[in-house]
Amino acid sequence: MTTAVLRTEVDKLRSLASTWWFLGITAAVSLALSGFGVRETAEGQEPGIADVLTGPAFAQLLIMVFAARSATMEFRTGTIWASRLAVPSWQRLLTGKAAVVAGLAALAGVVLMAGGLAVAALAEPAARLTPHSGLDWRQLLTVPVAFAITAVIGLAVGLLLKSGGATVAVVLVWSLVAEPALGAAGEWLLSVDIGAWLPFIALSDFQGQPGGTPFPGGPYAAGLYVTLLAVGLLAAAIRVQERREP
Repeated sequence: MTTAVLRTEVDKLRSLASTWWFLGITAAVSLALSGFGVRETAEGQEPGIADVLTGPAFAQLLIMVFAARSATMEFRTGTIWASRLAVPSWQRLLTGKAAVVAGLAALAGVVLMAGGLAVAALAEPAARLTPHSGLDWRQLLTVPVAFAITAVIGLAVGLLLKSGGATVAVVLVWSLVAEPALGAAGEWLLSVDIGAWLPFIALSDFQGQPGGTPFPGGPYAAGLYVTLLAVGLLAAAIRVQERREP
């Protein structure tokens, strides 16, 4: 992977109008949810950082969809083949694309986290928005990391399926329906609580989101586990693409 590959992928994303309106809508929704989050807390409960992060948590799903679509749209419009002529290695080309998409997702996470805190401070001046514990800091600092991880997962699924509609359906149904259902089923597989090992549930534990299933090795092991899953899924997607179109 060279700087030329990275520069080309950045230019492609920047030149698409869909990039800007999708990110704009994502930012607007995320900031609005952060503001509502600190205003609509339960009676007697002091609003805090966890309430602010309801916005970025929803935006994380949209960023995953954005990453998936960035792959499927290239195949649909044929721009991937122009890039392939310039970069004859699928591994270099798709790894560079993943690096750019993950970097953009991480940057979006930083902006939405900081923007959410600013909007929350305006919406509810009495909210406790200064980190006071290790959990508070972990909830904040893992936002861009989680954005990058989910972006790589979305991109990999997009590369595997190539269909925009199918890809969006798979990533959303898996994260919003399948994982909660499997996690709620309990120890149904060899007496193992499979919920803790599902990627998005493990990612929630890494981020310190309340009400999740603890990962056996702790939250940082959960983050490493999901990162390895994302990298493995991307490697599998690149390998499949090399076999489809050498």
